[in-house]
Amino acid sequence: MMENQIRRWHLLLYISRIRFPRYPAYYFPVFVLLQGFKKLRFDLKLRSLDFYLQPIPNVLFEQAQSNQLVNSEHTLFVSPTVFREYVVEHEINWINLVLKVAKSTEPTESTETQPGKSLVSIILNKQDVSLLCQIAPHPDVPITALWVKENLVENLNERYTRSGERYRGRLQRIAEGQHLPAIVAKANIFIYQTPYDLSSDMVDFILGRYFETPRLLYRNHTYQVPLTERFLGNTFYTKNFAILAHMKSLWFKCLNLDSTAGGFEMSGIVQKSLTTLQQTTTYNNFLLPERFDGPNMRPSCPFGLRKYFDSLRSSLQAYMKMENNGLVQNGIYPVFMLRGERGIGKMAVLRSVASALGIPIYYADCSEIMTSISSQTETKLSSAFNKAKVCEPLIICLENFEVFGVDNEGHEDQRITGSFQAELSTLFSRKYSHPVVVVAIANQKESNTPKLTSLFLEVIQLHPPTTGERYDLLRWISLTQRYRLPSRQLHKIAEQSQGFTLSDLELLYGNALEAWRRSKDARVQSKHFLESLESMQSTFSDSLGAPKVPKVLWSEIGGLAKLKSEIQNSIGLPLRHKHLMGKNMRRSGILLYGPPGTGKTLIAKAVATECNLSFLSVQGPELLNMYVGQSEQNVREVFARARTASPCVLFLDELDSLAPNRGVSGDSGGVMDRVVSQMLSEMDGISKDPGQQIFILAATNRPDLIDPALLRPGRFDKLLYVGPSCTVEDKESVLRAVTGRFRLATNLTLRKIAECLQQDMTGADMYSICSNAWLSAVRRTVKETIAGDSIEEGLSADQVIVTEEDFKEAIKKFIPSISPADMAYFNQLKGNFSV
Repeated sequence: MMENQIRRWHLLLYISRIRFPRYPAYYFPVFVLLQGFKKLRFDLKLRSLDFYLQPIPNVLFEQAQSNQLVNSEHTLFVSPTVFREYVVEHEINWINLVLKVAKSTEPTESTETQPGKSLVSIILNKQDVSLLCQIAPHPDVPITALWVKENLVENLNERYTRSGERYRGRLQRIAEGQHLPAIVAKANIFIYQTPYDLSSDMVDFILGRYFETPRLLYRNHTYQVPLTERFLGNTFYTKNFAILAHMKSLWFKCLNLDSTAGGFEMSGIVQKSLTTLQQTTTYNNFLLPERFDGPNMRPSCPFGLRKYFDSLRSSLQAYMKMENNGLVQNGIYPVFMLRGERGIGKMAVLRSVASALGIPIYYADCSEIMTSISSQTETKLSSAFNKAKVCEPLIICLENFEVFGVDNEGHEDQRITGSFQAELSTLFSRKYSHPVVVVAIANQKESNTPKLTSLFLEVIQLHPPTTGERYDLLRWISLTQRYRLPSRQLHKIAEQSQGFTLSDLELLYGNALEAWRRSKDARVQSKHFLESLESMQSTFSDSLGAPKVPKVLWSEIGGLAKLKSEIQNSIGLPLRHKHLMGKNMRRSGILLYGPPGTGKTLIAKAVATECNLSFLSVQGPELLNMYVGQSEQNVREVFARARTASPCVLFLDELDSLAPNRGVSGDSGGVMDRVVSQMLSEMDGISKDPGQQIFILAATNRPDLIDPALLRPGRFDKLLYVGPSCTVEDKESVLRAVTGRFRLATNLTLRKIAECLQQDMTGADMYSICSNAWLSAVRRTVKETIAGDSIEEGLSADQVIVTEEDFKEAIKKFIPSISPADMAYFNQLKGNFSV
C-alpha cells in the first residue's frame, strides 16, 4: 500500500516537472494546496457576506421565473457562484433569507420618551427577520446582490415601515429539522376593489388561471395578478377587451392559510386542484407602489418629464390622508388638469404618479361622454364619478377633455359646465377614508372653456421639451435597448430634433433601429438617427410648416459680403457669447428688403444653417383666414411653434401682405389691423423673454407698405438692403456660386463672363443666364453625339461642358427682370430706409 502511494507521488512530481519545467518539482503540490486555501477562504468569505436586495420590475421577474416548478414572489435570483455555494441539491432550491430591518438612520428611542412604541420597535425593527424563499441562478446578478420582485420589497416596506432604505441580509441553508412549505388546504384572500365592473365569473376565471401553477403565499402579503393576453388566453382577453385594455392587473391580499390538519400557517403553497380558495370580501386600500416601467430597468417617469411628475405628486400628496383633511372641508377639491400637445407625455406622467402612490386609475373618455343630448351627457358624467363609490383610493382620468363642455359651434356649453361643477360638489361631499382625485387630460395648449378651466385647482402645462430635456428623454428611451449611442452623439441628435415630443422621439429611436437592421452594420451609429430624423422632418406635414435645419451654406451665396458680416454679427454674436448679452439688450428682428430675386430667402436659410438653428419659414398670405379670429390665432401658433423649436430662425416672407399700414387697408372687419396688433404683441413678448432664443428675419419688396410700428427699434430694429450685384467682383462671386456644379471649359474664366454683364443684375438674373448656358451646352452635346452616330444610354451630365460661347448666347437672349424705372424706385427706398 505504501509503495503505491510513493509511486503515485513520484508520478505527480514527474507530471509537475513536465507541466512547469521552470519551477521545482514540488511546485505543483504547493500550487494545489494554495488554490485549495484560496477557495476555502473565498467560501468562508461568501458564507459571511451581506447581500443587498435589488428590486427588479415585476414583469421582468415573472419572465425570469417562468421555468420554476413553484412560482413565488419570494424567489431570490443570485449569481451562479452564490447558487453553487448555497444549493447542494438543485431539486431542493429553498433557502433562509435573514434580513436586517433595524432602522440605522434613526436615533435610539428611550423607553421614557416613547414607552408605548418601545416593544413594537424591539419586535419589528430591532430583530432580524427570517424568510423562507426559493433561490435561482441568473447570470446578470452581481455577486453581492439578490434580485427580488419589486412587490416583495414594497410588502416589506409596508410591514416594517421603511421607505427608501436598502435591505441587507444573509443567506442560510435549510436546517435538517426545518419544514419546507407544504400545500395548504384552505386559503382566505381579500380582492382589492377595482373601479371596473368585474363579474364573479371573471374573477374566478382569473384566479383559476393564476393558481393553476403552484404559488407560494405568505400571510398579510399583497400579490399581483397580471392581466395580459398571454396569461389569460386570446379568447377571454378579446371577449373582455373593453375592461382589460385599461385594467392591467388584479390585486389580492392573503388573509389566512390553513394546513390539512387545521393548523395555523404563516406560509404555504396554494394550488387550484388541491387548495380551497375562499374570497371573504373586497378590500379598499392603496396598491403596492410600482416604480419601474413595465419589463424595463428604468423609472416609470421619463427623465425629461421629471419636473411635471414632481409637481403633480406634490399636489396629490396633500390629499393622501382624507381623514379630517382641511382642504376638502374648505371646498378645495383635488381636481387637476394636465394640458399639452398630443404625444408630449401627459399620460406617462399621470401613470407614473399613480403607480408611485399606489392609486388605481379609472379612464373615462370625454369624446364618449359628450353627446348631442345634454341629459345623456350628464348621466354618463355622473356614472363616471360614481366609480368613487365602488373603489377608493381612485384617480378619475378624463381623457380628451378639450372636447368636453363645447357645443357643435365651438362655444362653451353653460349647462354642461354647471353640471360638471355640481357633480364635483356631489363627489367630494361624501366622506372617504382614501383619496379620490379627478385629473383631466387636455390636448390643447389653450382652453376654449375658461369657466370650466377655472374649476380646476391647478393646471399643469406641459411645454415642448428643450434640448436638455430631449437628451434626457432619448437617454430614457435608450435604457430599453441593448445597443446605444454615446452621450455626445445622443446630445447631437437632441440638438437637431427641435419641436419633437416624447412620442416623436420614441418613433425616431424605433426608425433608427430599423434603419440599422437594414444597413447590416456592426452597431448603431449616429448616421442611422440622422437619416431617420431627416425623413421624419420631411414628412412632418403641417399647414404652417415644420421647423428644421436647412442645408444652405454661405459658400452657395455669391457676393453680399458686407451683408453676410452684418447678419453674422447680429445673430451669431448672441449665440456665441450668451453671458455677455444683457437680458434686455437683444435684437428682435432683421428686415431684408430690396428688389425681387436678390436672394433674401436664401440668406435667411444660410443663417439658420451656419448657426445650426431651426428654420421656420412662413409665407405671409398663408396665415390669413376668412374666419373671424383665425388669422390672429395662426400668428400666435407660428410664434408658439418657434418657441418650441428654440433656438430658431423665424422667417416671414412677403411681410408687406401680412402687416400693412393700419387704417389704410380698407377691410370692413379690420382683420389686417388685428393681425398687425397681434404681431406687435408677439414680437414684444419675445424681446422680453431672455430665455427664448428666437431670431426673426423678414423679407419684403415694399418696406414702405409695412406698418411703421413694426419698424421701430426693439422690433425690426435693423433694415438691411439686399440689392443687385453692381461690381465685377460681386458678379463673379455669384457666378462662381451658381456654376459650382457645372463642368466648365478649361479656357473659360468667370471673370470674363462677369465683365460682359454691363448692367446691375440680381442673383435670379445670373441664375437665368447660367441655366440658359447649361441648356445651350446640352443641346450642343446632343447634336455632336447624333452627328457622330454614338448616342449611348449612359450619356450623363458630367459629359456636358459649358463653354464661353454658351454664355455669350445666353447673354444675348437675356431680358432683365428689373426695369430702370423699378431700379430707380428701389434706390429711392434705399435712401429712405437705410442709415
